[in-house]
Amino acid sequence: MAELRFGMLLPPPLPPMDKILKIASMIDEAGYYSLIVPDHTLMVPPGFTPNALSLLSALSVMTRNVQIGTGVSDVVRYHPSILAQVFATADHLSGGRVFLGLGAGEAMNIKPFGIEWGRPYTRLKEGIEVLRRLWTGEKFSYNGEYFKFREAFLHITPTRKTIPIYLGANGPRTRELAGAACEGWMPITETPKTYRENLEDVKRGAEKAGRSINEIDTALQIYTAMDENYEKAIERARLYKGMMVSSVEKVEQAGYSLELPEGFSKKYYFEDLLLEDEMLMEMVKLSEQVTDEILTDFFIVGTPRDCMDKIEEFRKAGVKHLMLINIGPDPKYVLKTYIEKIAPSFA
Repeated sequence: MAELRFGMLLPPPLPPMDKILKIASMIDEAGYYSLIVPDHTLMVPPGFTPNALSLLSALSVMTRNVQIGTGVSDVVRYHPSILAQVFATADHLSGGRVFLGLGAGEAMNIKPFGIEWGRPYTRLKEGIEVLRRLWTGEKFSYNGEYFKFREAFLHITPTRKTIPIYLGANGPRTRELAGAACEGWMPITETPKTYRENLEDVKRGAEKAGRSINEIDTALQIYTAMDENYEKAIERARLYKGMMVSSVEKVEQAGYSLELPEGFSKKYYFEDLLLEDEMLMEMVKLSEQVTDEILTDFFIVGTPRDCMDKIEEFRKAGVKHLMLINIGPDPKYVLKTYIEKIAPSFA
């Protein structure tokens, strides 16, 4: 079985900038494979939310070995020509170590600012197509439903043939798109069971495009709370059970049930989340139904031994790249233990 890669996602909301840079340096120096920058305009829970693309450029210069990407950007807030130029620039700054985490977009980053957001799948598919064309440096025209280019090209291209695109796909159509057109798939909110089942959509997309699933880095963004004392770890994880409300549909896919208030959608709800008091209160109420069993199925929680057992379940489900969201209780302990004791066991 292939080596399992380990990365760290900077946990939103972020700490002050000096601490962000210090944490990034620790992740790089420790030997993690990837460093993922959250890309939000607004965030739940609220807090410091700097622009991911600016931060990406800074990290491209100050790190030396780690792969750096966003989790995730979109072609709603950012026109593809801007994304293409920014990532080509960061590719040069980093010496070819950046990847673009891309998604269909999230309401809280878009609707409060009056940005048009229609037919997200079509926009995303077109965005991927034109990003690839822009990175070639060749002049081209494109007449899509959302993006129209006339004799367009960039005066900067990546140091490589292209920049890897990882799709944060959480629905059947976007998962197929990840398999057909991207180098990676990086969903969030999965159990080993749901990951195995949803990976079939990625495989189907790859097969339709004449590709192999082996060409795709099957990743997973996942919360982890580790401690020598199991109770300390699960107590910390409970503080994040509201994250499970972001995907009631996947909770049910995993075999659990939550009693939903009237009008509450089962779909990947985080895409529709707005920072409105009524909506947030409904999420808080619903999160009270999230049990420790659900948390330990969707998160990696417990002692190092507990965590290793859970990681093995995810590897058997098809995960090649764990993008860890470190929620403590002692973040430094978690960072050190993963890279020194756990990662070598999965090499």
